Amino acid sequence: MRTHPVLILGVVLLVLLLASPWLLASPTSTISKVVMRFFSKEVAEEGTEKLAKEVGPELLQRVSSKLVCDGGESAVTEASELAAKHGSDVVRALDNAPAPAKIVQALGELPAEEVSAAAARLANGRRGQQLAEATEECGAQVLQAEIKHPGVGMELVRVWPDSGAALGRQLSRAEAITLGKYLDDLRGVSPKQRAGLMHVIQGDKESFFGWLGKFIEEHPGKTIGSATFLAAFLPNSERILGGAQITFDESGSPIVVRKPGLLEAPLNRLADSLAVGVLWLFGGIGVVVALWLALKLILPAWQNNRR
Repeated sequence: MRTHPVLILGVVLLVLLLASPWLLASPTSTISKVVMRFFSKEVAEEGTEKLAKEVGPELLQRVSSKLVCDGGESAVTEASELAAKHGSDVVRALDNAPAPAKIVQALGELPAEEVSAAAARLANGRRGQQLAEATEECGAQVLQAEIKHPGVGMELVRVWPDSGAALGRQLSRAEAITLGKYLDDLRGVSPKQRAGLMHVIQGDKESFFGWLGKFIEEHPGKTIGSATFLAAFLPNSERILGGAQITFDESGSPIVVRKPGLLEAPLNRLADSLAVGVLWLFGGIGVVVALWLALKLILPAWQNNRR
């Protein structure tokens, strides 16, 4: 007979929890009632052996205790279904999470094809704990961002809680990695500056990442994630993305340097020529005036001396 996958975790939890001192002290506990729904003699031995081998009875008991304390009957029900459908990483993820009931809720909001990948990342040690904390704060969008851009997605949402996940969906892997170099720095600037940078990126993503690639080549070791840099960049972003350069003075402060465009360069040369012409004109006028004064003042004096 084919085993129904939803029954597996419930059977194991029932066997372990009914034997625990905690449940013996509370025989009418909600968790015992919930997991009883998944009980089946036909799958008890198979289900117990499978999950016990994968995660161990101690882990199952610890997770079940955390769940019932954190989320009660509904959390246990949903966790049992998720673990049965998507595997033992769900149990490990819940064990790794400070607030497992919120993680159960977030996993339940994901498309089915993303749950296993999200659970595997949540179960991954300290990084998984950080991901769980970010998920508890910002919801399932953190998991989706991290699935698409491992190692970067969570930071995108931490920097931009309202729009980071949407930005992550728009970025290529290369773009996410490039921007990811500065996300730790960006967490230290003001929300207003972070919002301003998001506006620039969303306004013209291709131009921004084209400029950013050149910036990295020309200024290795410099960051775009400082308050000083953004104070210079954001008010001049259109000029900079349009060709103006941003460089650094001797003290390391950013400076925007205007770079002429195709039309502007000839006009500048014309203006320079006109300026030179004006200088020559005024120089000529000065010579004429000097000669006139010489004739007007010096010549009469010389004539008087001859007399």
